[in-house]
Amino acid sequence: MAKRLGDIVVERGWITEEQLEKAIAEQKTVGMQMGSFLLHRGLLTREQLGEALSEQYEAPFQSLERGSVHPQLARLMPESFCRSRNIAPVAVEGGKMRLGMVWPGDMEAISETELMTGYEVEAAICLADELTRLLDESFDKRFAARQTAIDIRYEELAKGGAAIDEEEELDDSDSDAPVVRLVESILMGAVHAGASDIHLEPHDPQMRVRYRIDGQLQQVMSVPRDSEEPLVGRIKVLANLDTAETRRPQDGNITLEKDGQRASFRVSIIPCVRGEKIVLRVLDESSKTFSFDALGMPEDQVARMRALLDRPHGMIVMTGPTGSGKTTTMYSMLCSIDSTTRNVSTIEDPVEFRLPGINQVQANNEFGMGFANGLKYLMRQDPDVILVGEIRDHETATTSVQAALTGHLLISTLHTNDAVGTVARLNDLGLDNFKIAGALVAAVAQRLLRKLCPHCRRETPLNRKLIELMFEGREIPPEVDLNATYYTGAGCDHCGGTGYSGRIPIYEIMVVTPALEKAIEAGLPASKLREIATSEGMVELAIGGLNQARQGLTTVEEVYFKLTG
Repeated sequence: MAKRLGDIVVERGWITEEQLEKAIAEQKTVGMQMGSFLLHRGLLTREQLGEALSEQYEAPFQSLERGSVHPQLARLMPESFCRSRNIAPVAVEGGKMRLGMVWPGDMEAISETELMTGYEVEAAICLADELTRLLDESFDKRFAARQTAIDIRYEELAKGGAAIDEEEELDDSDSDAPVVRLVESILMGAVHAGASDIHLEPHDPQMRVRYRIDGQLQQVMSVPRDSEEPLVGRIKVLANLDTAETRRPQDGNITLEKDGQRASFRVSIIPCVRGEKIVLRVLDESSKTFSFDALGMPEDQVARMRALLDRPHGMIVMTGPTGSGKTTTMYSMLCSIDSTTRNVSTIEDPVEFRLPGINQVQANNEFGMGFANGLKYLMRQDPDVILVGEIRDHETATTSVQAALTGHLLISTLHTNDAVGTVARLNDLGLDNFKIAGALVAAVAQRLLRKLCPHCRRETPLNRKLIELMFEGREIPPEVDLNATYYTGAGCDHCGGTGYSGRIPIYEIMVVTPALEKAIEAGLPASKLREIATSEGMVELAIGGLNQARQGLTTVEEVYFKLTG
């Protein structure tokens, strides 16, 4: 190369000699490439850097801005090869391929690409960070659904824009049919994205597809109106539902296997004004592990839970809103019990995961197997441990208490805001305080907090007002460190701009001690029960959440909204 990058930008008048000398000195200390450093410091624009690199390497500059390159092109070559050589195909026309390269002088990479693909390669210079982002998007399976939809539209346009033929697409033998591939990519794309639910919503002019990731709905794509009917029909076929029925709600299940990965989906379809809305609960059987270690529960709370599960009888109640992870925690509890020496049975609606060594029963009100009746039948099966999916009514509550008082360990759920609220909720269901005090051994409240993205986490001033609101006018407990460093998420490509990636649980475990048992039997108010429980070791949800925020795992705002929202 005849010129250095610095000389080129000075000659063009974009920076001065003095700025270049200062940049060279600073660049050596941070270890960045000169072009990236000048861009990072704001001394050059991306366009100017591209022009300078093009002159330096005597190769055309290729911008890799979002949407400028079809993500599928990179898949023409193995991901490992692209990353090791810092290259990616960016255009193909006829027998020629334009190859985006950070180092266009890498003749060995060009030769290997030509041998691998059969194309004649034209090298183009591109920026390293843009190339990395393109490879991340191209080989990230979370983008599969969106890419498939784009490919299908390309195919339709190539055929003159003809609408998809429903009869053709519902043929299982044609696995390459567009709607078959689209449904498969939407479902498996949700699995790869770590989504808990998929929403297919009929809107004008297009159907909206959203994934619930880390508790938040995110739109991933839109389905053209002419593809909506065959897509809904394909899902009905997979779920063994009536494809002709469009006026009544329907429920079903789908199981898919792809590339050695098995996943199940619980399907709910309901008619809306503009069409049928579908919600699928994602049950990824291949990656689900039920254990206290996988939950991320603190060691001291794990020890408390194990001690509770060793009890021969009593009632353990999980509380929290829908989607707070109660089922996962209960399954982890069951899997920690030795099912070879104890008879463990469940009655659930629905049975979400099959657990080895556990006798699981599907609740079905139509056949007299609701929670209350099902529990009565299970009592005749010589059980040691029983899990009841939910205590919904007086009959189920009464039967559950009777089971707990007659030598069985019973685990179930209620919808309350905190562990202490379990007592009031059982009162609402018609149970007397002395029965609650005698049967209840523990109440466990749970929430899932979004986890801060490690790539864009940064320090932030503490919002003391939110902490005050969390404790409802009470004095802030001494366990809350107001002088600690707290964090927020700025948003980046790794987390989709949300600032969060993944979720972590927090727990509030109220063990019914003799003192608390007397207080429950005496009908003391929730404030007094909370005071006794905290004095005997219960860590409140707010304090548990703020401890996670202090460790940089989540934000104070996330704790506040999950506890008060």
